[in-house]
Amino acid sequence: MNTVTIKPVVRVKSGDATGASARMMSAFGGPAYSAADTRMQGLMNWAPNLNSADADWLPDRDLAVSRTRDLERNEGAVSSGVDRQVDMLVGGTFRLNSKPSARLLGISQSEADELGQSIQTEWQAYAEDPIFRCDAERQLNFVGLMGLMAREFVAGGEAFGVLRWLEKPGRDYATAMHVIDTDRLCNPNGTMDTATLRGGVETDEDGAPIAYHVRKAHPSDVFSYGAESWIWQRFERWDEVGDWQRPKVIHCYDKRRPGQSRGVSRLVTALSRMKMLASYSKAELNTAALNASIVGAIYTQLGADYAAETLGGANFGQGTDWKGFNQSRSEFYQGGNSMDQARFLTLFPTDRLDLNSQPRQTSGFASFQQSFLRSLAASLGVSYEQLSMDWSQTNYSSARAALNEVWRGIHRLRGLLVSGIANLWFAAWLEEALDRGKVDVPAGAKSFYEAPAGYLRGDWIGPARGYIDPVKEAQAAIMRMGARMTTLERETAEQGGDWEVNIEQLAREAEHLARNNLTPVAAASVPAKPGLDDEETTQQSEEGRS
Repeated sequence: MNTVTIKPVVRVKSGDATGASARMMSAFGGPAYSAADTRMQGLMNWAPNLNSADADWLPDRDLAVSRTRDLERNEGAVSSGVDRQVDMLVGGTFRLNSKPSARLLGISQSEADELGQSIQTEWQAYAEDPIFRCDAERQLNFVGLMGLMAREFVAGGEAFGVLRWLEKPGRDYATAMHVIDTDRLCNPNGTMDTATLRGGVETDEDGAPIAYHVRKAHPSDVFSYGAESWIWQRFERWDEVGDWQRPKVIHCYDKRRPGQSRGVSRLVTALSRMKMLASYSKAELNTAALNASIVGAIYTQLGADYAAETLGGANFGQGTDWKGFNQSRSEFYQGGNSMDQARFLTLFPTDRLDLNSQPRQTSGFASFQQSFLRSLAASLGVSYEQLSMDWSQTNYSSARAALNEVWRGIHRLRGLLVSGIANLWFAAWLEEALDRGKVDVPAGAKSFYEAPAGYLRGDWIGPARGYIDPVKEAQAAIMRMGARMTTLERETAEQGGDWEVNIEQLAREAEHLARNNLTPVAAASVPAKPGLDDEETTQQSEEGRS
């Protein structure tokens, strides 16, 4: 007869998750997932809090951000990593390629193309204004402001700005961007977070931001600005214009969890390791410098008999005139007792010179530092080679593979900057430009308020991706276009150019060459020689360029 053992059912009460977990393990022999095992040697003391996104970040935000800024100021590797990512996101080029939708606006494609040219020309005059009227602080043009906000986005985790309406004489447009330090975004008078106000961000019952609370001065400027540092301004996110909501506040960050109100810097994941590396590097450098500065030591070989005779007679050590003896030695060496060019030293009688011949062992420092820099590069989303500028162990294939991975991350982050900053700024400006009659709109086209997406459609051309091997990559581009896998517009934009501008320039150059009886330069196609590996092909390309 078989015996059936029935185990008791464990009932879990609400609010007793920890005790229930222990009873479940006791009843069934352990958790289904080893990640929840509290008995494993390496996990038993690991019990982090289960918090919301804001509860995890907002209490620690100020200290973490101040530490990242300190590292960016004082550590070359961190500063270099931030610079590399900002260069790839914005760089020195961030141009609009306006492409209004003919279908959404109810016009022909040729009319849409003309409208796009009109918008693009007017935007260029605004964005590249040499006296910086697109900046509320009158210091940067559009690209400069985008670079500043991208730096805040990368280093601090978020970028913040307000689109001001500055109706002043001499301005063609009143729309101007005012970039604001994110430290000023906080709850009024330091009040605690609530369900609808967290970290200075005011939300509605659905969690959508509706307003932002900003101090009139930085918290650390209380002595410079006085009472203004304790005054908060409330900026609504949108300006209501009928059914249209004009962008007013720009708050761009990488939202990685539901309910997240503020941005988290990607540097925080490597913060502790980089601080330890900085301390270790400083200690190693100081020790090496100290070791190198000590050439040797001088020891006295004063014998007992000679010492007794010279310093104290038979009772040596009692009443010995050591002060006079050492003063005599000091005066001797201060007198510069050496031969020409300090090639030989004349030592004080009974002294012996021992040179320092023990070098500081630093052979493991390079590999140790490299592992930390790889960790920092991974947290920032750049390659180790870009961060350290060390390409000594990289060939074409590995460099191209690393660049492809990095570029995917750059496309994602640039998309956040485009949707969270550039498109909103462009929308506010275009509404004003159309209202002022600065842009020629085709007859019969829908109004901006009827079809805003039709007017705002377009691309933003960022910095060039760059070439690793120009010959190979130019050939690949020609092959892709020949197979109809890509377009001239896309290939040109990948290198930071505008295909329409290029074609117009090529036409002008061809006309000028023909006027001077010169033959246009023919495009050369130089296939790579078969049987060569990546390094040899790259080397031949470099030799050809030189």
